[in-house]
Amino acid sequence: MTVVSNDPSWWPIINWNIVFSHWIVAAGAVVIYDWVLTLGQEIELIWRQRWSLMTVLYLIIRYIGPPYSVAYILLNMPSVSLTDTVSIP
Repeated sequence: MTVVSNDPSWWPIINWNIVFSHWIVAAGAVVIYDWVLTLGQEIELIWRQRWSLMTVLYLIIRYIGPPYSVAYILLNMPSVSLTDTVSIP
């Protein structure tokens, strides 16, 4: 059920959500940029070395963040109807 409201009291909340979503995208871009820059060093220093507890811990910390972030964003993303259907209760 979609409800359309033109109540100005919602505008700051909507604006905050838009700004917050832009920050999330920017943070994701920085993480990907960092991965691309450090991938060569990671392959040389982590993947080609003898495995130890510290290697495993590093890889867990390095690769658990993005799936967790994606799951968090998807679970907390507000659902927006993409149709023109409007229903008034």
